[in-house]
Amino acid sequence: MKLYKIRRTEGISWYQDYEMVVIAEDELRAERRARLSSDDFRRAKNLDIEEINMDEEQCVLISNTGA
Repeated sequence: MKLYKIRRTEGISWYQDYEMVVIAEDELRAERRARLSSDDFRRAKNLDIEEINMDEEQCVLISNTGA
């Protein structure tokens, strides 16, 4: 399994899901999991999918509700 960071690329309102981290076998399954997990991702036209290198220490996501 691999780790992916997935980000919506179109305009985003403060109350919408815009980024998530997914564990999956490949990019196609990661995209499918993201779309199944969030209505905001399901409706997205384009998603930016980045595989995370698990061999280096790093911060891959910091979340803020914005409210």
